[in-house]
Amino acid sequence: MPSGLRRTLGREAPRAPLELLEPLVIRYSREGDQAALERLAVLDSGKLGPESYLLAEVDGELVAAVALDLDEEPLSDPFRPTAGLRELLRLRTRQIRSSRGALARRREAAPRAVGEAA
Repeated sequence: MPSGLRRTLGREAPRAPLELLEPLVIRYSREGDQAALERLAVLDSGKLGPESYLLAEVDGELVAAVALDLDEEPLSDPFRPTAGLRELLRLRTRQIRSSRGALARRREAAPRAVGEAA
């Protein structure tokens, strides 16, 4: 946040610690991710379910993941600084769930075509 804007707001903007210097990728899980997800669950002493996950990869390595359809804490590598990534995954998961809900509501509210079975 620019310093002039901070002064205008009358407070100092909080600064999140910068954790990453490597490339970051956030993506949906695929079938080929199972072994990496299992490794992450073991590192984090967490459980891995059959659901889809949103993944955070740093420099090509899976370091955090969160279930898309369950309200659970993200799994993460305890040997890496992942607090910011975990929060980013939570935020993106909320956005995805919100857009899914909006899409479902639109489908329910859409008028049926003439002759379409109810």
